[in-house]
Amino acid sequence: MRLSIEVGSDLHEKVKIAATERDMTVRDYVVGVLEAVMAEEARANGEDEDLTRLSLAAFARDWDSEEDSIYDELR
Repeated sequence: MRLSIEVGSDLHEKVKIAATERDMTVRDYVVGVLEAVMAEEARANGEDEDLTRLSLAAFARDWDSEEDSIYDELR
């Protein structure tokens, strides 16, 4: 699904810098941040967050894999 939001230029620049420092696209960085916040909220509310935790673990594990490195060449 697509999510479109408007942010101020200062925040936009900070997000771009944070993503670049992590060698990530802005999209991947923002999705990772949103997933982390949602997982934290689920923990705070005592909700089952197993699926979110699994997706974050898979994201972290797969990000630096050899299989994923092919996508680095597409940028």
